[in-house]
Amino acid sequence: MHAALLAVETTQWIIAVGSLGSALVALALALGLKDWFYRPRVRLVLRHASDPEEISDRIVTNRLESGETAAFVRLRLDNRGRSTARNVGVRVLKVHRLDAATGDWSRSRPELDGRLLQPSNQLASEPDLVDVFPQSDRIVDLASVDHVRASEGKSPIFVEISHPWPPNEANVLEPATWQLELMVVGDNITPERSFVTLSFDGEWPHDGAEIWAHFVVDGPNREPSRPREGPSPGSLATGADADMTTSR
Repeated sequence: MHAALLAVETTQWIIAVGSLGSALVALALALGLKDWFYRPRVRLVLRHASDPEEISDRIVTNRLESGETAAFVRLRLDNRGRSTARNVGVRVLKVHRLDAATGDWSRSRPELDGRLLQPSNQLASEPDLVDVFPQSDRIVDLASVDHVRASEGKSPIFVEISHPWPPNEANVLEPATWQLELMVVGDNITPERSFVTLSFDGEWPHDGAEIWAHFVVDGPNREPSRPREGPSPGSLATGADADMTTSR
C-alpha cells in the first residue's frame, strides 16, 4: 500500500514539474527568447595592420568610377550572430576637427550629419544599405586620399559617403586630425554609436605602400578621443585593433 502511494505521489510530481517546465518554455518563447538567441550580432571592425587577414581594410587601389588611384580605409560590418542583419548601414552623426592652436575639438561639416557611408565595391547607383549574413561581413568605405590631388599639392581626406556628394564638397576634409561620430543602424539590430579618428599630413610618398605612415586611423572606439590623444601621422602608423558590437 505504501509503495503504491509513493508511486502515485512520484508520478504527480513528475507531471507537475513537466507542466511547470512547459509553461516556462512557452513563456520564454512568448518573451522572445528564441529571437534573442538567433539574433544578428554585428560588430564594426577595423582590423589591425598586422592581422594576417587584413588585406583590404587599408588598401591602395583604383576608384570604380574614375579609375584614379586612391588609398582607402574601410570598416567591416561583421555579423557573428545566427541570423541575417537586414538593411544595415553606417551613418555619420557628427564631425569634429582638432584645432592645432588650442588642442580642442571644434564642430565642423554639419552637411555630413546623418549621411550614410558608401558600401565598398559598389557603384553609386546600388543600394546604400546591405544585408549581412550570419558568420560573414560586408565592407563600407570610411575615407580615402587621392593620389592625383596629393601629387598636385591638393591633399584632402575624402569621407566616403553615399552619392550624391554635397555640391560644396563638405565631405572633402583638409589635411588635419578629424573625429567622426558614427552610428551602425539596421532593421533588426540595436543602433550602436562609435568614434573614429583620422589624421593625414597631406603627403603621398613615392612608395605608395608607405601612405599608411601619413594617413592614420584610430578606432572604432566606444568613447570619443580626448583632443590631445588623437593620432598623428608618424606616431600611430598601424591603426587600431578595435571593434564595436551591436545586436538586437
